[in-house]
Amino acid sequence: MRAGMLALTVVLILLEWPGVQPPTEPKAWTEPVTVKGYVCDPARPTSGGHLAFVVCTSGGDGHLPARIRATLDGEASRHRISGGVVLEARLNPPRAPLNAGGGGFEQWLWRERIGAIARVRSMEPAPEFCGLACHYHAARIGLIHRLNRHGQRLRNPELVEALLFGSRAGLKQEHWGRLDATGTQHLVAISGLHVGLVAAIAGAVLGAPITRAAHRRPAMGRMIAFVLVGLVATGYALLAGLTVPTQRALVMVAVAGWMLASGRQWRLWDGWLMALMMVVVLEPRALWGPGFWLSFGAVACLILGLGARLRSPGAVSGLVLAQFAVVAGLAPLLLWHGMAPSGVAFAVNLVAIPWLSVVVMPVILVAAPLLLLHPASASWVLPGVDMAVTVLWSFLGWAQQWAFELPVPAPGTALVGAALVLCAMLPVGWPYRLLAGAVLGLVPLAGHQPVAPVGSAHEVRVADGVGGPVVVIRDGAWTVLFDGREPGSRTRAITRDRIGAWLDTLGISVIDQLVLGDPDMDPQQYWVSPRLPDVRRVIQAPACTLEQHTGRGRITLSGMAAGGQCSLLLRSGERTALLAGPVDRRGERRILRELGKGREVDLLMAPRGGQGRSSQLGFIEALSPSVSVLAPPDWYQGEAGAPALERYENAATRVLFTPRTGELRLLPEEGGWRVDPARDCGQKVRLC
Repeated sequence: MRAGMLALTVVLILLEWPGVQPPTEPKAWTEPVTVKGYVCDPARPTSGGHLAFVVCTSGGDGHLPARIRATLDGEASRHRISGGVVLEARLNPPRAPLNAGGGGFEQWLWRERIGAIARVRSMEPAPEFCGLACHYHAARIGLIHRLNRHGQRLRNPELVEALLFGSRAGLKQEHWGRLDATGTQHLVAISGLHVGLVAAIAGAVLGAPITRAAHRRPAMGRMIAFVLVGLVATGYALLAGLTVPTQRALVMVAVAGWMLASGRQWRLWDGWLMALMMVVVLEPRALWGPGFWLSFGAVACLILGLGARLRSPGAVSGLVLAQFAVVAGLAPLLLWHGMAPSGVAFAVNLVAIPWLSVVVMPVILVAAPLLLLHPASASWVLPGVDMAVTVLWSFLGWAQQWAFELPVPAPGTALVGAALVLCAMLPVGWPYRLLAGAVLGLVPLAGHQPVAPVGSAHEVRVADGVGGPVVVIRDGAWTVLFDGREPGSRTRAITRDRIGAWLDTLGISVIDQLVLGDPDMDPQQYWVSPRLPDVRRVIQAPACTLEQHTGRGRITLSGMAAGGQCSLLLRSGERTALLAGPVDRRGERRILRELGKGREVDLLMAPRGGQGRSSQLGFIEALSPSVSVLAPPDWYQGEAGAPALERYENAATRVLFTPRTGELRLLPEEGGWRVDPARDCGQKVRLC
């Protein structure tokens, strides 16, 4: 049986492996289309102030994907977006900004089987397209709306919504910041902990009396209790949306319940393997998400740490041992997925998990019918729910003050440390445990993993989806960053978050020179943050002149002031590149005059990313670039956000449009510029 389950699991994994599937290019829609379907996921606010939700199409139009992620402008309430709808929208392939170390949102789109993203132009209700599945999703969204309406006096209604309905649409950035800092993100994600608690409560209320009453036929009593507890757990999973993580938790709890109800003595690893196989059968793409590995990894750590004991530890000892096993065992997986473990996660979870299990979840589940029934009945239970949740949230806020990230060890060091902790928890005797503890104390002395630079030491990289042209130039240990964007309301947040993560992945801890193309780009406002590398020298647009030359190794840079904006001229051997700042038509003419007769370049970074009336045809023809790069300010507008794209495509130049290619790595070679687009690094971006 084990061999069969393993073989079937491996086959299902291989069917979703990138090398097995033929590469497919997402379909492009050139004109707005009419989408008929229903809302199958609650709407949630985006960072841009819009509302995003998932529409499941009715199936009548074969040319439309089954699931579409739609974005709606305006001030509509997120709770009012439900039921059958008819949309007029422009569809785009399911892509997102892709840089080194990124691609998480695009991976999520692929895992959720979303075939297109849409910018909604108009939306009208259409009850005629609402079937059974539509009524289920509409009822769930209606219950979430009722909870928010009845629980207006709750201090943390977003947490109650997440714990009861599995909807994290209401959580804001400050919520995620506190959860990330304390290592408690799993508390608001419907997991085996939540479904297992519901099953345990149902087993105590329903299962135990039935098994005692059926003492003459214990097998029948166990099966009846298993069915009833399974129905309760399934009802809670339906209330939580029956998403892929919820399905995974339900399967694991169902397998554990079946092992108890069957009356046989199962090996724990048999149940673990059976649950793994069933999850892969239900959704093969689940294994490409970190939640799959963290869930089954946590259960595997618990089996390794607690499964080989002849006598069960006490409640307190079991909780401490379980936390040791999970925190140590999951550290390598967290590092593999780019998540730094929190230094206070172990201590915080020792308090947060029991409080959630014993107080918060039972109170919410018991109070849920009264909360949803009527405002008058909700007022009876609101104080108790509010107190239980607020105590937990206040404790996490207090712990956040002491939070710190653990140093990132080398992969081998993390694996050795996890193995030593798990081995020390086995029933091997105290001498062996002390020896393992002593060796574990020497592990930090092995040194930490240095951040390895990605790519070549002599290269040019163009970021994707960062609000305009941003270029990194590296020549050995010397690094220059050129920011050719215009300042805006979202520029600072994009710089801090997206560009900071990108530079960290590239292994850039120090920027030798930061060149700002726009005179209004204040370096103190836009480039000072703990998430950004240290900047040794800033060159601002007014001081960017041809007299300033910087040469290192192969690459030589020259500053060029035109119309108050700064552009860079890069030379590497016989290769020449012009990185244009945010210049207008007059600035383009000044650049041509500054270049003089030898104005031809091999590589051109388009001014303003091709936006507006920049990049006139005469400017392009005069430079005659062999390669042209366009990084538009608004990534999600696509070609509409870069009107100059058509002029570049009509010219005799190779056009690289970053929304199509992702981040670009450009290497100067004798035969021209070698181009490595990020989107070519793996099928469906799963291996980027």
